[in-house]
Amino acid sequence: MLQTKQPNPRSYRIVGPQRKVDERDTPHPRVDRGELGERMRMWRKTRAATDPFRRIFGGGGDDGDPNSSLYHIMRDIPEGKVNTKQTPVPDPAHMARNIKEVARFFGADVVGITQLDQAYVYSHRARGCPAMGQKAGDPIHLPHRYAICMGFSSDYYKFLSNNSRISDAEYGLGNIHTIPTTFMLAGYIRAMGYPASAHHYGRCEVNPIPLAVNAGVGELGRHGMLIHEEYGSRLHLSVVTTDLPLAVDEPVDIGAEEVCKYCMKCARTCPSHSIPFGGKEVYNGVEKYVVNVDTCYKYRLASRDQWSTCVICVSSCCYNKPTAWWHTLALWAIKKTPIPLRPLLIVPLLWIDDLFWGQRPWKHMKWLDYDNAPEPVTCNIPGCQAKHKNLQHKRLHDTKPAAGSVAG
Repeated sequence: MLQTKQPNPRSYRIVGPQRKVDERDTPHPRVDRGELGERMRMWRKTRAATDPFRRIFGGGGDDGDPNSSLYHIMRDIPEGKVNTKQTPVPDPAHMARNIKEVARFFGADVVGITQLDQAYVYSHRARGCPAMGQKAGDPIHLPHRYAICMGFSSDYYKFLSNNSRISDAEYGLGNIHTIPTTFMLAGYIRAMGYPASAHHYGRCEVNPIPLAVNAGVGELGRHGMLIHEEYGSRLHLSVVTTDLPLAVDEPVDIGAEEVCKYCMKCARTCPSHSIPFGGKEVYNGVEKYVVNVDTCYKYRLASRDQWSTCVICVSSCCYNKPTAWWHTLALWAIKKTPIPLRPLLIVPLLWIDDLFWGQRPWKHMKWLDYDNAPEPVTCNIPGCQAKHKNLQHKRLHDTKPAAGSVAG
């Protein structure tokens, strides 16, 4: 159990000792072991790769060629050697500014730096890199001091096609974008004579979300994901850990703590009822909104081979908007308003958001040979309550559970 000093972000709070998470207990490895059911395991093994984009993005399945997938290639590449000639760092703040500029030059949209909290380093790896002498189940030893957290944005409009092969392609591309930038930044730091490891979609030994919150990239939302003030939740995260001396950033306050308390849009639109309407709970020593990861993952069985990854909560988030002056103005007003008075501004802004953008943001879209118009089908999944004949406009969940219902 770990008890570590935190930078005190507003969107989550450490209230007790934290147990390190074993990467083998994260969703994908659990599904591969059949812990979420045989149907879920077979879905990931076969149907997850029925689309060409999914095959090259490494979306699972047995019919994809690993040599055509950057994900499969990069996860098996060993780390480079550290240069024996070390670049002196007289000013960590100056070096931090340079590293952020290099990260953006390589392709990152946003960058923040924090101390590497060992609570967010996995205890054991789910799979190893044979070229580095690693194997599944090995303990992870990552003694680096700093974490450089990067975010890569996805296209706002393609995410509005959710759920579809169009949003799948955009989501997969966002994951792939994390790989070369993170790989090159770690190599750049090693070339300066300091150890560095890349943690991206292909290979990751840390939990990037709490590290990004600590690094001031954004705040933790009700849906369990990072919320950035410009890109909302459509950021794909990666991390470079290193011992290069760097000045660290502080957590930010973009108003998400108050907005998530009153908005609940992600909970109302979540088709699997996985996002809570209630308050925060304590999980593994952290007070936060607790999402039901299992029911979220199992909802993929409802895809009927029309999509693979659900991004409804991302597109529904009121922070998820195109870059525009009115969006910038609204966020500026929330941040400048004293915290006790913020609800007076947030409540009418949420009403305007529903009025202009809809309670369930969605857009009919045709791209290449894809069309995201829902197809009328009969669902054969026991207990599924989704109205599949008009899934994109299904009735939203009530904030109060129906009489006699049992929480999942």
